[in-house]
Amino acid sequence: MTTANALQQLMELSTVVPETADLETIRRLRPRDVSLSTARLRAAAQEPAHADLVAAAIGRAQKEVGKGGRRALVAVEAVDRLSVEFGAEILRLIPGRVSVELDGRLAYQTTQMVERAVSVVEQFEARGVERERVLVKIPATWEGVRAARRLRRRGVLCHMTLVFGPHQVAASIQAGASVIAPSVGRIYDWHKKEQKAEDFAPAADPGVQAAARMQAYCRRHAEVAALLPSTFRSLAQALELAGADAIALPPTLLAQLAECNGPVEPKLGPEALVRWETEDLGEIDEARFAAMQQADPVALAKLDPGVKNLSWAFVSLEKELGEWIAKRQDEAASSSTTALFAVWDYDGDGHIDREEWAGTDEVFNALDRNHDGRISLEEMAAGLGAPFKARE
Repeated sequence: MTTANALQQLMELSTVVPETADLETIRRLRPRDVSLSTARLRAAAQEPAHADLVAAAIGRAQKEVGKGGRRALVAVEAVDRLSVEFGAEILRLIPGRVSVELDGRLAYQTTQMVERAVSVVEQFEARGVERERVLVKIPATWEGVRAARRLRRRGVLCHMTLVFGPHQVAASIQAGASVIAPSVGRIYDWHKKEQKAEDFAPAADPGVQAAARMQAYCRRHAEVAALLPSTFRSLAQALELAGADAIALPPTLLAQLAECNGPVEPKLGPEALVRWETEDLGEIDEARFAAMQQADPVALAKLDPGVKNLSWAFVSLEKELGEWIAKRQDEAASSSTTALFAVWDYDGDGHIDREEWAGTDEVFNALDRNHDGRISLEEMAAGLGAPFKARE
């Protein structure tokens, strides 16, 4: 009889959600759901195997921005398009849902978050994907909570991220969020630094304990929301939360689990959660959210830096896509210039002389920069404003 490995056992207790954009990993694991982060998307976009998806995203972005649109605007649009391209491809491989991130720079702008989220979902729908299969990741700021409430009314499902405190959980539940993702590792990091601790035993890990309390609260008060602990620092943290609604894990930890053969215990079953139950926080309005945020040292210390990290990830991806666009445009311009040059260079000697030139003398003289009576490929490229690389 073959014994199930730790990953297989964990998948029996919780929905395991890979945090990856790597299609081969997803094909191998065959999960129900997948969570896409901008950082993972950026890494996947650099892989040659995904070049067609990147090209498709940029092509759609260029079409959306319009002819003559600035590269920077195309790059901004391309980030969302890239999420859609990868997300749509992932949904062909899994039966469940995919989560895609919104730009962190919108974390404190409710209206802009709503507009961007609706746009992303509509892009999926244009690709034939039902909106029920798409979750939009929104930071659990107060503005994010308000955005989630509005989006829920519009049939857009929200995945709340950067969750550190119970007020964020309660407010997200009341907003109708579908997924609430506590940042286990970041909570652990704060306590480790604050307490100057080398480490914590798994059961005493503050990040694990915070997620367990949040799970108990969700089980008692949430009709829709599922808890999705994420940002783990160790395998022990993940195993200590076995039995949670779902667990988001990166490929490194998934691989470690697949290599383990020890038993996985259901640590967050109904009976175990009784010890973590807390009182109902009641209605969370803006003032109460702000007061509880100020009173929660972990949330206060970690929410803004988390938003900044998310923003940086988007900026980095925009920059890389902008460079990709510039390279492709330069290559296209260079190719077009070479083809045009070949039309005029009848004898193929690498220069266009006056006998071959059929244009006006004024244009010839303008292109003939060194005034030697001939136009080289380099001179034509310079005259047309195209990049030029000398032939090898």
